[in-house]
Amino acid sequence: MTTAYRPTLSYGSEIKGKWNRNSYRVERKLGEGANGVVFLVQRNNQRYALKMGFDTVDLQSEVNALSLLSGYSGPFLGFLFETDDCLINNRTLPFYVMKYVEGRQLGDYLAAEGTEWLSVIGLKLLDQLCGLHGSGLIFCDLKAENVMVSGYGNVHLVDFGGLTQKGRSIKQFTEIYDRGYWNAGSRTADDSYDLFAFAVLCLRLLGAGNDCFNQGVLPQNRGKELLLKAVDESIPCQPYATCLQKALTGRYASSKEAYEDWKNVVYRSRAHITKGQGGLSGWFMTGIAVSLILFSSVIYLYISDLL
Repeated sequence: MTTAYRPTLSYGSEIKGKWNRNSYRVERKLGEGANGVVFLVQRNNQRYALKMGFDTVDLQSEVNALSLLSGYSGPFLGFLFETDDCLINNRTLPFYVMKYVEGRQLGDYLAAEGTEWLSVIGLKLLDQLCGLHGSGLIFCDLKAENVMVSGYGNVHLVDFGGLTQKGRSIKQFTEIYDRGYWNAGSRTADDSYDLFAFAVLCLRLLGAGNDCFNQGVLPQNRGKELLLKAVDESIPCQPYATCLQKALTGRYASSKEAYEDWKNVVYRSRAHITKGQGGLSGWFMTGIAVSLILFSSVIYLYISDLL
């Protein structure tokens, strides 16, 4: 069944599952995408994100990918809570319930805390992509609005509407982050597709290449050369230049390789911390966060070997 109906639910509205009979109370709308609307809901004093679909077949495809991802160990384990249908204004609509992620959107976080945090956040974001790609899935719609950040640079991907199995055609993307838009590759789901979007995301967060992101750029004038030039001409991009250039030109064999490269950038950044009071506080906290990240990774790998 396909429907163009877009539900509007206010605070306190109830969503009751037709089959599982679980009820959720709506707190507020979190966002709306091409194939559904997401609400913050509560059940038994526990908060969840509930996505209600506009198209049953389209949403089912997303649920299948999330179900697969949710079964793997790692940050997405148990991410999908349940799926069901509900009756809204005499219309049957599909929905699924997933973990709710607290935090601020990536752009808002960096605006408040400083762009020096991009080193830590970039590392954590690449780690999330490694987990996805290792499960045979590509995110496909990576952008600032789909990345939430909490605490000291803890990263969470949200809105899995574009999630696609490796090797398949990409079904949902945002033009500016799409390598096809830049005539830089196909719209086939692979590691390098997400890494290209990651590089564009970094450029935009660092304020580089604003001219080439003009929506009026003619298709015949688009190309990765414009983005590479933006990297070269941006001072904030220089610490990450090699990583960004390789991601834009598809020279990474895997997201794991990109993660290792970025980790080396973080180490180099820590080695060049300025001694001035103004620069010290931000980089000092960044250094602490990076140390905790790397220490946690070592402990995780050690325990995994024991098991």
